[in-house]
Amino acid sequence: MNLEPPIVSAVIPTRNRPDLVVRAATSALKQSFRGLEVIVVVDGPDGATLPALGMIQDPRLRVITLKDPVGGAEARNIGVQAATGQWIALLDDDDEWLPGKIEKQLAIAESSIAKRVLVVCAFIERAAARDDVARPRRLPRPGESICEYMFDFLCYFQTSTFFCSRELLLEVPFRKELKSFHDIDWFLRANSNPEVKLEVVEELLSVYHAPEQRSTITAGLHWEKRLAWGQQNRTLMTRRAYSRFIVGSCAGPAVRDQAGIRGLFRLLWECTFRGSPNPLTIALLLGTFLVTPRTRRTLRDKWLLATPRVATPAAPDSAWG
Repeated sequence: MNLEPPIVSAVIPTRNRPDLVVRAATSALKQSFRGLEVIVVVDGPDGATLPALGMIQDPRLRVITLKDPVGGAEARNIGVQAATGQWIALLDDDDEWLPGKIEKQLAIAESSIAKRVLVVCAFIERAAARDDVARPRRLPRPGESICEYMFDFLCYFQTSTFFCSRELLLEVPFRKELKSFHDIDWFLRANSNPEVKLEVVEELLSVYHAPEQRSTITAGLHWEKRLAWGQQNRTLMTRRAYSRFIVGSCAGPAVRDQAGIRGLFRLLWECTFRGSPNPLTIALLLGTFLVTPRTRRTLRDKWLLATPRVATPAAPDSAWG
């Protein structure tokens, strides 16, 4: 079968999650925009994933199997290097897309006059323990620093919404030496380039499956390692963003890791003297240590999860495979 050269390349790194990656790849292949290829990079020996992907009968699917594991960041880089499309859409193996995602992001990208454009979209956060929630909580305000936005509470764009040119990802690859924070690290570095313009599609076009029952590298990361990443990358953040990072990314894990009063004062010092917090940020930091996790979750669910920013649509059958 002769195929036209793809315009868009979807890149999916995976390892040892055959059922999930089949769901992800199928959602990409069922996009309303047909001129794409789907590149799955299998990160090292994986006896179950290759047979599972082999059941997908679509010539647009390409599978790259790595001899040795290199990690998710470098697996993405390898997928980008192998891509033949002008545009790259990233997709995590445990997420999926709704059918119109690529069509709508591509239209925005091709109409942009910016030298480099990064298109993101709103997404559905799905978890077994609660109803679907629309994310992000709000969209960036005019003139708002993207780093300050990304560290505001529940204001972020998830990796499976990233859509940009292949050239941008070759110029700004994922940092394979990082053990965590791959996605936010790349997003902040890409947006620090003044030639990059961030465009947002407000529609819910992707489904993020919150890993409540799955272990992830970042979720289990010790609070001091999180803090170390922030200290090493403060140049990517404003002082206000750094304060929000301390509260949003370090305080909860510090409580989980039983950092105690020493951890509280260390984070309070970082937040206050290296960052630029407002009173609410300080209150949130103190509350994280003083209020029980169960109470915090109850307050979060009541005030921030119960009233999503936009209505959450049901996922069409064609998105599921």
